[in-house]
Amino acid sequence: MTRSIGWYKNQWLDIDNIFISATDRGLKFGDGIFETILIKNNQPILFDEHIKRLEKSSRILNINLKLNKSSLKRLINEGIKKLALKDHEFGSVRLNYSRGTNKGRSLKVNSTSITNSLDNLWLEFYQIQPDFSPISVYISQKEKRNEFSLISKCKTFSYNQAIQVLLEANQKSFDDSILLNTSGELCCGSAFNLLIKRNTHWITPRKESGCLEGIMIEKALKLKIAKEELIFPEFQEDDIIIAINSLSCRQINKVNDLKLKSSFDPIYFWELLYN
Repeated sequence: MTRSIGWYKNQWLDIDNIFISATDRGLKFGDGIFETILIKNNQPILFDEHIKRLEKSSRILNINLKLNKSSLKRLINEGIKKLALKDHEFGSVRLNYSRGTNKGRSLKVNSTSITNSLDNLWLEFYQIQPDFSPISVYISQKEKRNEFSLISKCKTFSYNQAIQVLLEANQKSFDDSILLNTSGELCCGSAFNLLIKRNTHWITPRKESGCLEGIMIEKALKLKIAKEELIFPEFQEDDIIIAINSLSCRQINKVNDLKLKSSFDPIYFWELLYN
């Protein structure tokens, strides 16, 4: 079975054989956007929602995205066939889109014209196992989300802040980290959104906090399972806190020194959102 496969410039390649030019702005400056889509039952799940967010990110950052949605879906379906997953197995596809190549060393954007090819796109397909394991988290003291930044609203190549807070948490023997915004409001995790069940109600940090508009959170809001609120990091022992993204749903069992005592079935909740 193929565990991973990539696509770039009309070629199917081993992931390790996808080489991005040193002049590519995505490589040089992190100047690109991406989406990661779950593959379940050999289908890309919530495909339309992910493409909608990719298009929104491109508009916010003035990246002239040129993708034919139907052609892209056919390409993804072809990649899924090559991945050859069994019915019970999961996969993921990451869509990467760079602003394009850069002339010289300047940060200046040379052109905002729409590209005439898919040269700025590459795809990565993986066989995965969704993560439902519990985690402990540390509230970062070094990094804050900027609730006023355009970057906070987009899923970009730059994960430097997420890497720093993860290192910070690991150095203190925690699995991961959660971030506040510049006003001290609860925001998100290193690479996940937050859901909190408190007094029988599910709440999630509001978009104005600077958290990325997560696909799974949007599904929970649409199903009226959860509501957005302004939340400060004043946790209670009987809170149920979930770290969620498209490929995982993990219960947080400890925040800093506070151990959370409530139990929860993350698999059921995750499948509820995806069904």
